[in-house]
Amino acid sequence: MRYAPPAFETIFRIPGEHRLESAGMLGRGGRVFGMCWFHREYDRDDRLVARYETYDEIGADGAPRCGWRRYDEAGQLTLGHEVGMRWAALVESLSRREAETVLQSPRQAAELVPA
Repeated sequence: MRYAPPAFETIFRIPGEHRLESAGMLGRGGRVFGMCWFHREYDRDDRLVARYETYDEIGADGAPRCGWRRYDEAGQLTLGHEVGMRWAALVESLSRREAETVLQSPRQAAELVPA
């Protein structure tokens, strides 16, 4: 990957008293390219709070995208956000801080992503 991945704690807005642990990474090459990172969030009592998957890919439809999904401790999807650009393109068109802000929520994406 040309650019380091985003600061996941920033993207997911992890509270200071929680910790985020990496649970691995997967990649695939070829016509449908992609990278996916997996994380687990724990509270101060070591209880699992959420699981996350973050992706940076070109889908089967040829469209670039990056985004994330949050699942609660039971595995139910609770939040997610996707941007119609690869991470590298976001960082090239915005500052790294702005790119991470764009990944946080749709409102910031609408305000910052170049048309």
